[in-house]
Amino acid sequence: MSSRNLQDEFLTDAEFRAWHGCLRFSNNAMFALDQALRAAHEISLSEFDVLITLFNAPNDRLRMTELSKQVLLTASGMTQLVTRLDSRGLVSRSVDEADRRSFFATLTKAGRRRLREARPTHNEIVRSLLTRRLSAEQLAAMGDLWAAVEAASGK
Repeated sequence: MSSRNLQDEFLTDAEFRAWHGCLRFSNNAMFALDQALRAAHEISLSEFDVLITLFNAPNDRLRMTELSKQVLLTASGMTQLVTRLDSRGLVSRSVDEADRRSFFATLTKAGRRRLREARPTHNEIVRSLLTRRLSAEQLAAMGDLWAAVEAASGK
């Protein structure tokens, strides 16, 4: 194997530290958020993600395909998740009259209320795991770094 191939096989120390830190933080934060939201509000982190995504959408609704893209779930996973939320009255599903093959998911009043109740729990976990641990300068730098990563990806 050439030295070029060996270099490509392993991450540099700086690459590994950046990537591994990102993964560890993400995994720990996702686990803590999911546990806290389930315990206090009987919703999973994925369900919270759907509710907040719909809350931020125009008219509190999105096509199921767009919702899947934004929440990063497969179409079938999103269908199952929205079905659960619909059965609990937090989201409603309706046929797109312009394209009867498509469906919309819409945030209901009960879903809006559950989101409003859950948001302080979500925010407290984010603050306790991240934002309170950093100075204002570090927090701003982190935001700038993630914006640069996203901009470089062309999204």
